[in-house]
Amino acid sequence: MKHRFVFLVICCVVCSHWLMAAEAGPAQTGASGARPNVVLILADDLGYGDVGCYGATKIKTPNIDRLAQEGRRFTYAYTPGSVCSPTRYGLMAGRYFWREPRHHPTGVHAPGGALLFDLDRVTLAKLFQKNGYATGAVGKWHLGFGKGDDPRVRYDFSQEEIKPGPLEVGFDWFYGMAANVGNQPRIYIENHRFVGRKPGDKVKMVGRADIEPWSPDAYYKEDHVAGDIAKKAVEFIERSAGKGKPFFLYDASNIAHNSITPATEFAGKSECGPYGDFVQELDAHVGWVRAALEKAGVLDQTLILFTSDNGGVVADNERLAAQWQAKQAGHAICGALRGRKHSIYEGGFRVPFIVRWPGQVPAGTTCDTMLCLNDVLATCAALLGESLPANAGEDSFNALAAWKGEPNARVRNTVVLDSASGVFAIREGSWKLIERNESPRAEGGKKAKKSKADVENQNQLYNLADDPAETKNLWSEKPDVVKRLSALLAEARKNTHTRPQ
Repeated sequence: MKHRFVFLVICCVVCSHWLMAAEAGPAQTGASGARPNVVLILADDLGYGDVGCYGATKIKTPNIDRLAQEGRRFTYAYTPGSVCSPTRYGLMAGRYFWREPRHHPTGVHAPGGALLFDLDRVTLAKLFQKNGYATGAVGKWHLGFGKGDDPRVRYDFSQEEIKPGPLEVGFDWFYGMAANVGNQPRIYIENHRFVGRKPGDKVKMVGRADIEPWSPDAYYKEDHVAGDIAKKAVEFIERSAGKGKPFFLYDASNIAHNSITPATEFAGKSECGPYGDFVQELDAHVGWVRAALEKAGVLDQTLILFTSDNGGVVADNERLAAQWQAKQAGHAICGALRGRKHSIYEGGFRVPFIVRWPGQVPAGTTCDTMLCLNDVLATCAALLGESLPANAGEDSFNALAAWKGEPNARVRNTVVLDSASGVFAIREGSWKLIERNESPRAEGGKKAKKSKADVENQNQLYNLADDPAETKNLWSEKPDVVKRLSALLAEARKNTHTRPQ
């Protein structure tokens, strides 16, 4: 009798696991029949018009274009924020950043701000780690270090170990910068320590956020950073491939964020001055990653994603010298879209998004289905046969059918956008509604002179199918559309999630 009871318990457990797996769906496999490696390349401030396959003619990007030729190119991929950390948070957590109280409601997370994730939150890295993947991250982090709930408090980098950070949210290995290249501490971090710091080496905090290292030689050279990070990406592939389990690499380049510092071997190689040189350096690094995958014999067993964290920086005058020179040479960083990084218009949010996965993603295809970078989490969960719990990926939708080219695949009905100054918008179908924010911050401050933020911070409605450059405000002409979209935006902001539970 006892043995029969044990047998029944085992059967119940096995059946329970089988039913959970059946509900989530089987793990997806590539051309080889095995679970794919995944390489996610995230450019920094790369505009919609910076890449050849998205219309660039003055800047040459053959390696990125080849990804599109061998995969699927999306034309309506949105970032949740028009600046850095909001999108990076959304990408990792599948959740709008404005739901996270540690992140300031406007602008970006402070380079020395606290880690933006609760340690029990499901992240993209934890998802892969749970499923037996080796996980690595290189490049720009900009998601905080250390514990704390007050966004005004800065991390103490004088400590021997820098944590919690990337390793605590699911990466086995990290090599990169705390945030932007020009932000303190300006020293590479590997896992929990500054690179080159030996036991006993002192790091002194200066003021709230600056540091004084043990030696001036500890600082990296700005024009070397992009190449150093690309080489570390290659190293991770070389040591991870063929080790008996798949790998996930998050490759967060600093190109094309200011300062524009192309490496010597790329200087003067484009038709668009230093900015063009910098973007062409990024393209070369994409080629390095591809070559490393090919050399390791895993290229066709690897899902490659290429995208950007927000729109590009567009210059109106010579103050932004590199971008201005590119513009004068005939290059349109955000293509024909209105706006740029920071803004509420399409140029701030719509970015290149390419998926390459032999045997699963149809080569040489284009898709105009709307998706958001938040959706990468739910899509990778579906790829792995996982179901996200209710308190994870609250704003992430499964885009796997669209990635794989299934006809009429639809990812989401709406996407909520939030500019750097806290102006909200919602996109549904061809309609885009921008809602005026009454706060002084959104208006450029009480005593500030009239600025672009003031121009943007008005009630606006555009039909992007007829008016992709957002030139004709239909707010007064379409009160029924305004009422409906305003209600959808209010509902999304009031609820704790947009993904069906």
